[in-house]
Amino acid sequence: MTSDMTIISTNLNKNILKNYSDYNIITTEFTYDDLLKYSKVIFYNVLNNKREEEIKDLFNYLKEHHIAFINVTNNEEQVLLTDYLIIYGKEKILIEGPTLEVLKQEKLLKRLGIALPFMVELSLLLQDYGLIKDIYLDYKSLEDALWN
Repeated sequence: MTSDMTIISTNLNKNILKNYSDYNIITTEFTYDDLLKYSKVIFYNVLNNKREEEIKDLFNYLKEHHIAFINVTNNEEQVLLTDYLIIYGKEKILIEGPTLEVLKQEKLLKRLGIALPFMVELSLLLQDYGLIKDIYLDYKSLEDALWN
């Protein structure tokens, strides 16, 4: 029986793949049309070489077509494009919640050895100096806040 869950990866080794024999595995480039076949998709470090705009377009496409997805990545900047964040380590979930709420836990994340996305770190530093009140996830919003 084949699952409706699909893993897209270019770097899963054969030993790991054995654990997911019930899943559809795509190990090559994919098109948006390829994704319409599935109701759930896991991206496993496959988007690291994509531009931010490409990733945003992809995530919007998946949401519009009601395709659930998980983006497994070690790229801290990509987490800014997600609604929910799960940080996994030592074979367990270390912290999870809405992305911005998780990222606000700066001290815990640093203690876990997890880097903050640049915009979050910059926002927190500017907050410390009383220059802004909120955390901004993009340059334009931060620039507007600083000049107002």
